[in-house]
Amino acid sequence: MKYPKLQKSFFVKEDTLQAAKELLGKYLLTDINGEGITGGKIVEVEAYLGAEDKASHGYNNRRTKRNENLYKEGGNAYVYFCYGMYYLFNVVTGSKNTSNAVLIRAVEPEIGIDIMIQRKMRRLKSKGDLSINKTFNKTLKINSNINRIASGLEKNNIIINRITSGPGLLTIALGIDLRHNGIVICENKNMTIDVNDGNNFNKFNIINNNNDKNISNNDDDEYKNKLEIWLEDRSVNISNEDIIETARIGVDYAEEHALLPWRFKIKGNIWVSK
Repeated sequence: MKYPKLQKSFFVKEDTLQAAKELLGKYLLTDINGEGITGGKIVEVEAYLGAEDKASHGYNNRRTKRNENLYKEGGNAYVYFCYGMYYLFNVVTGSKNTSNAVLIRAVEPEIGIDIMIQRKMRRLKSKGDLSINKTFNKTLKINSNINRIASGLEKNNIIINRITSGPGLLTIALGIDLRHNGIVICENKNMTIDVNDGNNFNKFNIINNNNDKNISNNDDDEYKNKLEIWLEDRSVNISNEDIIETARIGVDYAEEHALLPWRFKIKGNIWVSK
């Protein structure tokens, strides 16, 4: 099955609020260190509007070594370290030097769930904590349309139902860290991703529609790097009626901008962060 990868034209839109809403229902996918493809449907995001937004790292055109990639043209990743614990993944939007971005807060996991769990367990082990914290211990009341997802989350009699429900948790699950800060996450209009359906996607090719040349993810470093993280449109349409608009999380410092309703989440989805 071929799914269209989001093109640069999507990311360079000047209306970041609209772009944030349109990211709901799109798929965020990664292929990190040859471990296999992981990802799922985006269900929660936050918009940050650059120089005029007191909650943004780019407020008042502030530029530092840490946030320099935020000023790239739309279609790049902005990843930063937060709370001394987590990496947060943002999609840069708009024109170069505008510093607009969308934080991906939660994903409904569908692809490579076993790999996600392995990454989480490695993280716990590296922190010297082999117990699963309360967030990951909750037993989920599963409705029929997510049985297939939850069935893949049972390990050692534990249902790990929050593995991608939060911006720091999803980067652990998807293998995203500071190495990916500033990388390109979109291809040109002649590229599509050719993958095999299933719970675990392990192989993919880029198909160049101009000359029908197949390039495997091991043949060319340029393509490999671009495809470590990408987004796809799988024709999941989220209506405005199904989008909840509310205040962003953890931005109390932003004064009057702290209450702006620029956090968007899919109504009724159990994978949103809170």
